[in-house]
Amino acid sequence: MTLNFTFQPIGMYSKDSTIELQNITNELVKSEAAGSMTVADLSKLREVLRFHEYRYYILNDPLLSDFEYDQLYKALEKIEKDNPELISPDSPTQRVAKGLTKEFPAAQHLVPMLSLDNSYNSEDLVDFDRKARELSGQDVIEYCVEPKFDGGSISLIYENDMFVRGATRGDGVEGDNVTTNIKQIKTIPLSAKFSEFGIQQAEIRGEVLINKTNFSRYNEQLTEQGSSPLANPRNAAAGTLRIKDPAEVAKRNLEAFVYHISYFTLEDGRQTPVELSSHAASLKLLWDLGFRSPEKEKKVFKGIEKVIEYCNEFEQIRDTLPYEIDGMVIKVNSFAMQEKLGMTSHHPRWAIAYKFKARQATTKLIDVEFQVGRTGAVTPVAKLEPVAVGGVTVSSISVHNEEYIKEKDLRIGDAVLIERAGDVIPQIVKSLPDVRTGVETPVIFPKNCPVCESQLFKEQEEAVWRCINIECPAQVVERIIHFVSKDAMDIRGFGEANVRKFYEMGLLKDIPGIYTLDFSKIGSLEGFGQKSIDNLLSAITNSKKQPLNRLIFALGIRFVGETTAKTLAQAVNHLLDFKNFTIEQLQNLEDVGPKVGGSIHHFFSNEENIHMLEELERLGLQLKNEKKELATGGNLQGITFLFTGTLPTLKRSDAEAMVEANGGKLLSGVSTKLNYLVAGEDAGSKLEKAKKINTVRIISEAEFLQMIS
Repeated sequence: MTLNFTFQPIGMYSKDSTIELQNITNELVKSEAAGSMTVADLSKLREVLRFHEYRYYILNDPLLSDFEYDQLYKALEKIEKDNPELISPDSPTQRVAKGLTKEFPAAQHLVPMLSLDNSYNSEDLVDFDRKARELSGQDVIEYCVEPKFDGGSISLIYENDMFVRGATRGDGVEGDNVTTNIKQIKTIPLSAKFSEFGIQQAEIRGEVLINKTNFSRYNEQLTEQGSSPLANPRNAAAGTLRIKDPAEVAKRNLEAFVYHISYFTLEDGRQTPVELSSHAASLKLLWDLGFRSPEKEKKVFKGIEKVIEYCNEFEQIRDTLPYEIDGMVIKVNSFAMQEKLGMTSHHPRWAIAYKFKARQATTKLIDVEFQVGRTGAVTPVAKLEPVAVGGVTVSSISVHNEEYIKEKDLRIGDAVLIERAGDVIPQIVKSLPDVRTGVETPVIFPKNCPVCESQLFKEQEEAVWRCINIECPAQVVERIIHFVSKDAMDIRGFGEANVRKFYEMGLLKDIPGIYTLDFSKIGSLEGFGQKSIDNLLSAITNSKKQPLNRLIFALGIRFVGETTAKTLAQAVNHLLDFKNFTIEQLQNLEDVGPKVGGSIHHFFSNEENIHMLEELERLGLQLKNEKKELATGGNLQGITFLFTGTLPTLKRSDAEAMVEANGGKLLSGVSTKLNYLVAGEDAGSKLEKAKKINTVRIISEAEFLQMIS
């Protein structure tokens, strides 16, 4: 039998096409059973397998048993094995790669993946609609509403109908190239007939998920094997994309929804297809091409009132869905109007995410433990009877400080209401005193350090109790962890787990001990082969070359962040010069106030700290300031800047370097000395403070880049 119908884009099968493909399937099944399948059946086999993948994974309505599908798949594998020159990149057999992926190279997106503005109530949506109407000049706007999938964001590129690259979101500008892993996802076709619409290249955005059933099954398998179960479907999906073994990726049965064509180019002489005149039409196009778009879940409404009703309805049924969602996405439907509304520096003005109410649950407060941090701050941590909240099992929650405990009236044995604020950070909302039985006991905040038993102190203007014994083991460990961290000395391969292990074994007792580790003993530990030791030793040696500002930040001086560390590094020829600085001299430095100056002075007045620095210098670290002259004559000469929030395209460190390279200065906080605050997404208290100072100009990343250029 030959294929005598015109193959239509997958997803647009007519009844006749479906019947014919099923007839071909039956013929192939008989041929396979009779052992008479030949190379002539190759194209039919591929088309039939693609068709049944679509019926099974996209429509969830299979027309073929699993056994029959497997037999046809094996037949295809055999033909291709015997005739390797006939293998095509979009063959169903080319999903599963052999061997391990050694690394995930960076992949730049064709168009930056911007975040969406968030809303949490109907008032926010009404305000969004008002702004959209004002900017567009329309009385009523048509919106497309769809679920906000809770998984790992991906970007897919198709060229000449073939899937050529898949990447994670990353920082929005570039992500990890995870093409091989994405090929394991059956809901993502390896080829799609974009050319039938005149499209030569397309970049598509989507979300990778693990449905609730598959997630539960996989966790059961892990438990049976004695492994720890995965925390939640979202993290499991995102984490799976970066697993090096594609076969392991395939085991997790990932799925993907695609919801946006972010970029496309047309074949010469072709016009933009009508299917790309609106967002709803583009979802239909993707569905018809064989992708799992939210074509069935989306709704189109005129006016915001119906949008709000649909969002509320969907929130009520979220637990009945086979996959996790954390809200709805509302988009202006018309692409022409989207273009007219434009974008801010970090989100489109034509779309908004409506986040569902935080997940809540009740549980029991079993105990409160007290942990000591790097600066000696003692943090109470509530231990709870484990409870599932929004797909995550919660058993511990920080309760911040003594005043917080009193404010919430928390007692050991209390029933408490907890929630995941923004579906992420769990917190205790309140205790439930009405159901107390009388056996509950007050939380007693310790007077002495729970680790070293030194007396705790609390400054008058603070809510935090602190251990001021700098030799406290808990502080020592936390200081070492900070010292080796990425933003400090960047000693890769060390990490928190190794710091704690080496400290507990007596191999590491302080920061200078990092540079005198006994690698002969470390080599005897499980998991430390010669390659691991060589890498760690190389990272430790390379850290000695870090500039002075990195070392200052790594020391963990209270209130001294990365920007202040740069200011301090430029102020001296040698780090130990600070021994002779008065608090007044320190306050004369850029952006150093009484609190910061007092902390720096206290650090350099401590003989043990001075001894540590002298020891570090003896071990080869750079305490001298190899001064780099500040850029002069740049566009930003003498202008002060501060960055807050997540920038849409630039890393914070890169943006700060651009300021200094163009003669500008960086401040660590908002004050009257600040000229410009560059605000990104999720800007917090710095933005609010800057709004109250008339002399501070608040600008976007785009405006900042324009100043430089």
